[in-house]
Amino acid sequence: MDFIELNLATSLRLADIAHAAGLSPMHFAAGFRSATGFSPHAYLQERRIERAKAKLISDGLSIDEIAIDVGFRSRTHFITVFRRQTGHPPARWRRCSV
Repeated sequence: MDFIELNLATSLRLADIAHAAGLSPMHFAAGFRSATGFSPHAYLQERRIERAKAKLISDGLSIDEIAIDVGFRSRTHFITVFRRQTGHPPARWRRCSV
């Protein structure tokens, strides 16, 4: 999971993570889900949103900059995933958390 943390801002694919672990993508995905209860994709999105929350509180970056910085390719996708996981869009979450 250190590999994931170190590469959150990159476009990580299942094959990349599995290769870093020395496993085939299917074996890695099955073992990861068994060990964590999350699919690799769900875990990756969760970690990106957690990092985004920290940046929303501590950094003076814009929503667009944070989206790119934590590995989302578009602001729209970032906002959609953030809202799904937290119940609020990032700008509102930032106002309520500061």
